[in-house]
Amino acid sequence: MKTRAAALFSLSLLATASSVFAETWAETWAETRTETKGEEHKKDKFFAPGPGFWEPQSGIPSEFGNRPFSSPPLFKQIGRDFRNVFSSKENLLVLGTGLGAALAASSLDERIPASRFNSELHEGTKLDRTFEPGELLGSSLVQVGGAFAMFGIGKLTSNPEVEDLGRDLVRAQILSQAMTQMLKFSVARARPDESNNHSFPSGHSSGAFATATVLQRRYGWKVGLPAYGVAGFIAASRLSENKHFLSDVIFGAAVGIVAGRTVTFGSGNRRFELSPMLTPGGVGVQFTLLPRQ
Repeated sequence: MKTRAAALFSLSLLATASSVFAETWAETWAETRTETKGEEHKKDKFFAPGPGFWEPQSGIPSEFGNRPFSSPPLFKQIGRDFRNVFSSKENLLVLGTGLGAALAASSLDERIPASRFNSELHEGTKLDRTFEPGELLGSSLVQVGGAFAMFGIGKLTSNPEVEDLGRDLVRAQILSQAMTQMLKFSVARARPDESNNHSFPSGHSSGAFATATVLQRRYGWKVGLPAYGVAGFIAASRLSENKHFLSDVIFGAAVGIVAGRTVTFGSGNRRFELSPMLTPGGVGVQFTLLPRQ
């Protein structure tokens, strides 16, 4: 009961903190823009670019002339993500369904660590070797580092598609890990192996599902299904390595899905999407057909 109350309290704390963070960021950005505009008259007119300097010129190749000069500032988009994450009814439904599923699965929290699925009790087995890669694949080094690497490669090679993908992945990882860490320190749940009190929710699970959601919403289910398969493998590895309870990885997945959805509103070419829905006496999954963009 204490864990359930703490989880509910943490969700409300998370929503409040995200709102305050977004508002503060927006005010800072507005002040910066105002100060910049106020100092424009101080610039040396000899070196200052004239009107139309940044506009596409007629004498350059069309593939460069049609390309926007710059994308929106990344930190401004991140601030907007924190402001928007709880403004979507679908996101709230995903979090509510994830919390309900985590509470329902909590009855298995003590049974799985004591079972043969806990490879830490049976080191060197085939199961242990199978799930070992999940620790690295779901780590911040791979998930967060890979996102920044993708964004950097897109910038350096002037590849808009790679840059936009990296941008979405970076935003999703920052949002998911911020929510995850806030909940970890608020709930302070001990891990199954008692190594620390940062068990709920799983950061590996939230990061992996954030990446999978971005890929699915940008490229459809041909990419999304394998991506969610890898995310599920990473989540299962946290159980096998005795680092998390089942409820930890379930709610971590919900946090990651919400982060991925938030940064990809209106993007992609998906034909349909999945979203949880409430039904009389239970929950279900809703399929929504979407037009190709």
